[in-house]
Amino acid sequence: MASKIVVIGAVNGRLTDVFAKLTTLHAKQNFTFCIIAGDLFANPDTATQANQEDLAKLLRGDIIVPFTTYFAIGRQKLPAEVIDVLEENHGELCPNLSVLGRKSSMKTSEGFRIVAVGGAHSSITDEAGVSQYASVYTDGDAQAAGKGFASADILVTSDWPAHVQDGAKNRYTTTLPPSTDSIAELCVSLKPRYHFSASNSHYEREPFFHNGPVARLITRFISLAPFGNAAKEKWIYAFSLEPSAEPSLTLPTGCTASPFNTGKKRKLESQESDFNSFRFANGATDHYQPDYRRQKRPRNQAPLTPQQCYFCLGNNDREAHMIGSIGTEVYLTIAKGPLSTRQTYPDLGFPGHMLLILMDHHPTMSAIGEPGVRQSTVTEMQRYRNALQSMLAEKSKGEDGRAKLGAVTWEISRYSGVHLHWQFLPVPVDMIQKGLVEAGFDVEAENSNYPKFAKTFKEMEEIEEGNFFKVMIWSEGMRKEMVMPLDGDFRFDLQFGRRVMGKLLGLADRTHWKDCGQTTEEETVDAKAFREAFEKFEPSEESEPDADPAIAGAV
Repeated sequence: MASKIVVIGAVNGRLTDVFAKLTTLHAKQNFTFCIIAGDLFANPDTATQANQEDLAKLLRGDIIVPFTTYFAIGRQKLPAEVIDVLEENHGELCPNLSVLGRKSSMKTSEGFRIVAVGGAHSSITDEAGVSQYASVYTDGDAQAAGKGFASADILVTSDWPAHVQDGAKNRYTTTLPPSTDSIAELCVSLKPRYHFSASNSHYEREPFFHNGPVARLITRFISLAPFGNAAKEKWIYAFSLEPSAEPSLTLPTGCTASPFNTGKKRKLESQESDFNSFRFANGATDHYQPDYRRQKRPRNQAPLTPQQCYFCLGNNDREAHMIGSIGTEVYLTIAKGPLSTRQTYPDLGFPGHMLLILMDHHPTMSAIGEPGVRQSTVTEMQRYRNALQSMLAEKSKGEDGRAKLGAVTWEISRYSGVHLHWQFLPVPVDMIQKGLVEAGFDVEAENSNYPKFAKTFKEMEEIEEGNFFKVMIWSEGMRKEMVMPLDGDFRFDLQFGRRVMGKLLGLADRTHWKDCGQTTEEETVDAKAFREAFEKFEPSEESEPDADPAIAGAV
């Protein structure tokens, strides 16, 4: 069940006003708890008479805190009388009001995991004698704060994470608040659903996703202005949250890649050309020609690591705008330099050429070590392909109620490969049902002196124990698969699937993705149009791997 939570910025000693406001809001909204992300109290050295009177009222019970409230340690030191009460009452200042501490983690009774790091950053090395309520923290404090938590629902920090604005369109318009790498590293480690801070002005960054299949994939960073500020900037943020909720299968509008990956994996000049040949495009024969014999690789060529691979989610932030959906083991993107264009299938509203990519870095399905993970990955790939096919069928239905589009999906699976993915391409149904697609692959293989395609279940099963090229052909009521072995002494063109389909569709001049470049703006428009079309077809764990009963058992 979702809980209503409210977070506010710095209060700076205006205790009567803020708790009166919270009392009014709570009567209407019935909040579960409140977090004060900035300084609750005024600086003792500069506090006004009104600030001092409000503090005295709070400590003797004349100011009522209406519901459970946690306050962070801000950048200003706490009043001595506040520290005395906190130490005596183990962090509780008065009924319904407790401190989060300068490095703390807790789990609420509702099941929410909250981590906090408060105070100004300090480089001190000897923390002996430093009070847990002191308004300072070290890099070690930031590392220790989330210890024991694999993830967090809410992270509260006085400092911003360094580089949080990288890759964002929303910008902080005044002097930037202090930021540190250790807070950024804490955010990467915990992958919180919400990260709150306080500043002189309001700032809300676009949501960003973290690399890898984790429980809390999307983080929203929000820094709130002070309570009652003269500019009337946003000082309060209310939202509903469920501690046990699964992450959404779709990215929020405007979502970007994590800003904390930028600049940490500097790409070599050689990577810029060679590795770009793999991501979103399935390779380029003029850049990379490995030996395709089973389990062999040129002596001077080391296997690519996940940090080098452009298919590994998060390594190429510039392409984040192309992502269409993120699952658990798989993610989906529009193709870089798509073979088809918007004009090829005008009813779709986007080119339709898609890539289904493993979240983890494996050259083949069989390379996934854990059988359970391997099976769940295969299942999710099939679910995504079925969802794409269902979308095509609905979007291309004619007046007779029959779909005008089918699809061809192809896969290159090699032990010496880089990062397994499937390419998905819409195809006119007539071309499929007349056998033109199947014949096109057969003829092109023969012309290239490649092995023949296997088309019986037993033959395909044997071939798929080694290196292979696989074609999956689908239309409503029909399914066909064909597999070519790649274990022989021949050089296989990574653009083979694209070359065949280019000839069939009259798009031979678009065989290579580099000849089909788009601007970032064009790619962004295509990705947005795809996400809107695909939203209702997003696969779920309840989706059957083969959702079309008309093709069950078909050959």
